[in-house]
Amino acid sequence: MIIVAAAAIAPSAAAQHPHSHAVGDAPPSDTTSRARESQSDSHSASHDMWMLPLGDGWSLSGMAQAIPTLSGSEPRGTEVAPHTWELYLTQPAIMADVLSPGSRFALRVTLNFEGLTQRDGETSFGAWGEGFIDSRHPHTLLHEMMLSANVWDAPGGAFSLSAGKGFAPYGTDDPMSRPPVKYPINHHLSQILERWTLNAQYLSRGGTSVEAGLFGGTEPTGPYDFENIHGFGDSWSLRVGQRFGSGSGPSASWEASASYANVKQKGHGGSDRTELANVALRHERSYGFGNLYALAEASRSWPEGGEGYYSLLGESGLALGRSARHRPYYRFELATRPEYVRHGLPGTDGYFRYHHDDTPVGATRWLVNTVGYAYSASELPVSVRPYIELQFDKVRRERGPAGPHALYGTSSFFSLSFGMRLFFGGGSMRMGSYGLLDPMAAAMRPSMPMSDDAPSHESMMHQP
Repeated sequence: MIIVAAAAIAPSAAAQHPHSHAVGDAPPSDTTSRARESQSDSHSASHDMWMLPLGDGWSLSGMAQAIPTLSGSEPRGTEVAPHTWELYLTQPAIMADVLSPGSRFALRVTLNFEGLTQRDGETSFGAWGEGFIDSRHPHTLLHEMMLSANVWDAPGGAFSLSAGKGFAPYGTDDPMSRPPVKYPINHHLSQILERWTLNAQYLSRGGTSVEAGLFGGTEPTGPYDFENIHGFGDSWSLRVGQRFGSGSGPSASWEASASYANVKQKGHGGSDRTELANVALRHERSYGFGNLYALAEASRSWPEGGEGYYSLLGESGLALGRSARHRPYYRFELATRPEYVRHGLPGTDGYFRYHHDDTPVGATRWLVNTVGYAYSASELPVSVRPYIELQFDKVRRERGPAGPHALYGTSSFFSLSFGMRLFFGGGSMRMGSYGLLDPMAAAMRPSMPMSDDAPSHESMMHQP
């Protein structure tokens, strides 16, 4: 299904659109001149995205992706833990943006088909959330549907108002847009996604951003669950950022952020509210050897009436050479996660599930090292990127009776995944912010004059 839908996106009379827009310069008069401008900049890495002009300055851009994967885990020196090997299609998604002239209005829609391709989740030891444990849950079909109104000439900078279903302004980018294929353990500590939310964003000319969101805190309970709209307004979040170095907005080479959220979550063992905090430092820039991406973040939760969880994460990725064909990457994470009563024996589907409203019976502490390599075998509009990823896990009891030997028969094991990333019409792009911080809207905006000490925009560089 995803391949058929992607085929409708990739071939078209519309050309690939490499986005590169210099803040403070006069905007190019049309998409063709923008493409030439981006291609002539040998120091920037353009972000290709399929684009179709709709007339009167409106445009439709889009891409699709899917990752056929063979993945498995083998504990060391034990026959107790589940030996799980599976072939599946992960992260099948279609993303589309509709932009008005000058990006005054922007509609972002992302459809995720994991509910069809991995109904029982993706085996991923250490993962947890939404009723799945040691398995990443499938995301909702309607991953994003956010409408933004952008005022690029607001006093002192630019202002946006965004509404719909998507990411609350908290934490870091969606892991789907980052180099490793497997998600980190901190997915439910460092992102608040698939909520009905009203977000406001402000970006000053000096690179300071302030985002605030009002949303419904209840997590979805399945890929077709839209019920959390009834809790809209019971939770809120705030994210403050500073961008510096070359670039501006979502393309700044350095970005520091701090986030706080107060979330009402039904069905979490009586913990009606959870406080969340995240601090992060992100770097991305083109160097002579290629493009470098790096992220360091720390996350913490404080559930009402219970003990919380934490994560320390660092990851980096390289896109080497002018063609960016070679893409090694690495992730380190030290994190705790809740443990629940298992409803099945090792190796059965029930072993990877818990009841959504269960109370945690303990916690485990995980040390995870992930190393991988991807190769761009073909260029867009259809890009095939074979990859291999090795993950080594060490787990310890943090509190409660849920020790690793009872769960797995060992305290250390590895996971191996290999397959290929398939991109149709465009490469991966940062996900988690809207309006003036949405890479597509920012790339097509009119010029925004900057203060003398503000950084200059270099390029839309993120293509993990």
